[in-house]
Amino acid sequence: MAKLSERRTTWTFLRALLWKNWLIKRRHSIATACEVLVPVVFILLLGLLKSTTTTVAVPTGWSDTTSSTSDDSIGTSYNLFQPTGLTIEWVNADLPKFTLHESTMTGLIMKLGVQSVDDAIRLEELSTDDQKTCSTGVVTKGFIETNTSSAFRVPTECMDKVSPYKIGIVPDNAFTRSYFTEAIDMWYPRMDLLNSSSDSLVVPSFKESIQFFNSNDALTEYVKSNKYGKGIENPRIFAAIVFDSVPSGDEIGTFASIEYTLRLNSTTGDSAGRVPSTGSSLAATDPFQTDINTDYYSRYAVTGFMTLQTLVTRFVTCMPEWSSANQSTTGVCQRSQTTALASTSLDSALLETLTDDVLIQEVINTGLVSGNSSFSSILKSMSNSMKELLLTPLRQAPQPFMGATVAPFAVDSFDNSSFYDTISNVFPVIFALAYLFTISRILVVFIQEKELRLREFMKILGVSEKSIISTWYMTYTLILFVGAIVQALAGLVGLFPNTSVILTFLFFFLFGMSVLALAYLVSTIFSKARVGSFVGMVVFFFMHVLSQAFTAETAEGAKTIGCLLSPVGLSLGVQVLADAETTGAGVTFANVSELNSNFRFSTALWMFAFDTVFYTIIGLYFEKVMPK
Repeated sequence: MAKLSERRTTWTFLRALLWKNWLIKRRHSIATACEVLVPVVFILLLGLLKSTTTTVAVPTGWSDTTSSTSDDSIGTSYNLFQPTGLTIEWVNADLPKFTLHESTMTGLIMKLGVQSVDDAIRLEELSTDDQKTCSTGVVTKGFIETNTSSAFRVPTECMDKVSPYKIGIVPDNAFTRSYFTEAIDMWYPRMDLLNSSSDSLVVPSFKESIQFFNSNDALTEYVKSNKYGKGIENPRIFAAIVFDSVPSGDEIGTFASIEYTLRLNSTTGDSAGRVPSTGSSLAATDPFQTDINTDYYSRYAVTGFMTLQTLVTRFVTCMPEWSSANQSTTGVCQRSQTTALASTSLDSALLETLTDDVLIQEVINTGLVSGNSSFSSILKSMSNSMKELLLTPLRQAPQPFMGATVAPFAVDSFDNSSFYDTISNVFPVIFALAYLFTISRILVVFIQEKELRLREFMKILGVSEKSIISTWYMTYTLILFVGAIVQALAGLVGLFPNTSVILTFLFFFLFGMSVLALAYLVSTIFSKARVGSFVGMVVFFFMHVLSQAFTAETAEGAKTIGCLLSPVGLSLGVQVLADAETTGAGVTFANVSELNSNFRFSTALWMFAFDTVFYTIIGLYFEKVMPK
């Protein structure tokens, strides 16, 4: 009977407290309405702003979001073989917009000289004549040797301003030095492409273009050292081939397992790396991507990654003869089938890959190669013996008879809104600001009861702390529920038309509940409503600011942990919504758990629910231990 009486008393108190909360909210009807409507107003204003921008209908095919000349609302379609339209930071040449040709090893070796001059330190301090002699010597005459006694050393006129680029070979052993390097050097000897007594366009040999390192760690330590890139004796490393597992002893020259790693600059920051970074946990696919992204495959194809990959593949398929007794190779392939026979038509197709090589074209574009505007003009006057030298590696499988091209798949039609990209930097901030009023009001009602000692009076009457807190939770759950419905409908009208209205509702409602719990947690620390509400808003906004530390490459686990601060989850979740709406896909139940920039929209939802419970438990603990 006592327990039944206690339950009846508790229910009586709950009804009375809920009625009290209703009277308070009705008395402050404008403030209560603002708790519901302020976020709605922000959403409607953003939707109105979005309506002033043009949504571009991108057609099916190889198209992009650039407005066509005839209609601003329609995207532009291109031919797959559009000859221009793409730029890469590391390549100073016109690139096809979509279909790219894999760079040749000849072009990559020539590129090392151009890059050495481009990255020279204070080259302008040299006299005009010395600058010309230095640049011409490195770029067109192939003077890139670091050995000062070599006839092909970097010109003395460079005065240590130029540190030549090399390709690192790791490790330094019999396989890499006596077998791999010697065989490849037979394919890529030093050669002058111009049939002229006055001008030169020299391709340095493979041996002249490499630097050996004992181990991968030694390579890393060298690149990180203070002496790196200072003078000709400390060359820069353009790329490296690291042989992780190779045959040794009598197994050299046999068809044994070979494992290797390619290392290229993937620096992020003001200057993009030659290849995309692989150190992050970015997903292999992007479910919200609807446009053609040329960034990744273009750099792999042009800047040397695929070139070195093809080089090692040709060596392995050829597997040159090896003499264990002499520790030498003849360069003759053990598999003769891997070498294409000479053919006028096929040889022309192979030489065409050199014409299409943008790295060779970049060398010609330097203006240091007199009288030539393209490699095709050089080919016309080239001797047959020189063509044979160029054809030797190209005839090795895999042969680029079709040009070794890389191209993206066509895209389906989609609608693209530039609005979200335009305001991407402030989009999450706007939503954080929209909830500042809500959290301040919740803080006031929690703290004001303590400040006016109303909570103590209610306890004297027998009302428990649990009943007081739970009724405020019930009251604000209803308010936030109504607010989330209105926000979801407002978003459906203009800002998030392609996103499931149910998911939008859950997002705003669960976040609102986490705000309620956070406000309760903060309220346990303060006894003055004005101070508590101010500090609470500052803490809330500071939590949001922390979300700026997360980038698209930040690991998913780190972002999930960051969502322990619910404003961080709001920022990341809103960014997913914006990305999904940009392409017209929207967030639906089909893709709610898909990764987008290493974050799932579903993660935001369940983390909001977790935060609500987490903040409440900590708040209840503080309520017990904090001095009154």
